[in-house]
Amino acid sequence: MLRYVIAIVIVLGTMIGAWAITRKKNISLQDWAVSGRGLGVFLFWFLSAGEIFTIQAFLGTSGWAYAYGAPGFYTISNVALGYTLGYWLLPKIWRIGKRHSFLTQADYYGKRFDAPWLGSVLAIVGIMALIPYLQLQFTGLSLILKLAFGASVNTALSLTLAGIIMLGFIIAAGLRSVAVASIVKDVLMIVVLLAIIFTIAGAAHLGSIGAIFTRMNQSHPNYAWLPGLAPKLNYTPLWFISTILMTNLGFWLFPQSFQATLAARSDETIRRNAIFQPLYALAYLFTFTIGFAALLVVPHLSNSNDAFLALVGKVYPNWFVGVLAGTGILIALVPGSSLLLTVGTLFANNIYRGIFQPRASDRVVLLVSRLGVVGATVIAIVMSLNSNQTIVGIFQVAYSAISQLAPSLLLSLLWRRMTKWGVLAGVIVGLIGITVPQAIAAEKVIAFTMNTGFIAVILNAVVTVVVSLLTRAPSQEAIEVGLETTPEVAPILSAAVGD
Repeated sequence: MLRYVIAIVIVLGTMIGAWAITRKKNISLQDWAVSGRGLGVFLFWFLSAGEIFTIQAFLGTSGWAYAYGAPGFYTISNVALGYTLGYWLLPKIWRIGKRHSFLTQADYYGKRFDAPWLGSVLAIVGIMALIPYLQLQFTGLSLILKLAFGASVNTALSLTLAGIIMLGFIIAAGLRSVAVASIVKDVLMIVVLLAIIFTIAGAAHLGSIGAIFTRMNQSHPNYAWLPGLAPKLNYTPLWFISTILMTNLGFWLFPQSFQATLAARSDETIRRNAIFQPLYALAYLFTFTIGFAALLVVPHLSNSNDAFLALVGKVYPNWFVGVLAGTGILIALVPGSSLLLTVGTLFANNIYRGIFQPRASDRVVLLVSRLGVVGATVIAIVMSLNSNQTIVGIFQVAYSAISQLAPSLLLSLLWRRMTKWGVLAGVIVGLIGITVPQAIAAEKVIAFTMNTGFIAVILNAVVTVVVSLLTRAPSQEAIEVGLETTPEVAPILSAAVGD
């Protein structure tokens, strides 16, 4: 009973705290979607951390360490390399978004290429990528609930309850409530991970942290070398490198990350955050170590997603399991709420208003956005109940899809000659490139085991450039949305990149 009480208190306490701080009677669409563009360094830090450390990082990486070993190490590079790009990219996105009052990633595309319909199309692409990511959070939630309440728990009912809690985070106050809740979630996460990493060797009778790696080297000598513990899956160095490149190209392309960037108070806030946020990559070292310990203590699990929770449930007392369950629930709920918010905003602002009701007021769009959040919740729950993929597997599907926006976004900030038809053609080719190999089950043999998502990005970029050169460039006004040219540098830039 104690572990149940702890989990419930953690979740409800966080919800109450978030509600009390963010309560506002007449919330506007901008307040709801981007927190009025007023998040300072402190809240923006935790909001960004919430975007990074989701249930995939908490359970997924330990599961991949358990099942595959070295191939999962690519996740360690994501935060550090992602912020290398983010230091340059995110302040630029913030300045453009503030100047043009953008709420979503799709708003940028519509304005940059003077084609609102393109923004609507890419909003659909964004939602398609976010739904699997949202499914990932619910999949992790179902595992945690089974740990806390036993195998007899009704999964459909528990996920429905989790969805209702997610809706409670955001329906009233939007993005700011997610940022506030992230403070509690991140503090608990760090405390729990540190507690486990300093005690797991003794609790599991493995001797020491060093002894865990010694035993892994004895029992599974290939765990730290590619292709890892499952050589038949062809996780080669080429796959590893291409996966790192693909995931880092897509690191800031997820619509919720784009939207969170617009919520910062200033570009300096974003830049400071980009300097120190890579410290979060250290947490992955802890989750990998926990995954290896699980392989030694609870081998032969039928589902590698269970590795972290199975280990803790076996060697720790009930009260600690309750703390872990409460923390894990928050790690799924907080990022999941941000994903829901983004899906709702894209649906209402760029599909409903962009296609069906161009003259809809902000008040109506806010209402439709909230309804869209409810719809996305239902879809994600249904997908979670009918999926047997690993958490990291779902994560890679989402990354492969959203990375297809990388060529168009990055080139649109550098190249005047980019056109809407080039963007559309490139994205279509990219999406075909990630779906066809999966449909014919040929991923293991295509391009010498290179990650098919990265291959699709390359094809996407080539098609984007070629089609852009063959079609008419957008207006000067549209070009300057992305290039931020000034009278002094415009002639130089024009000569450098060509008209």
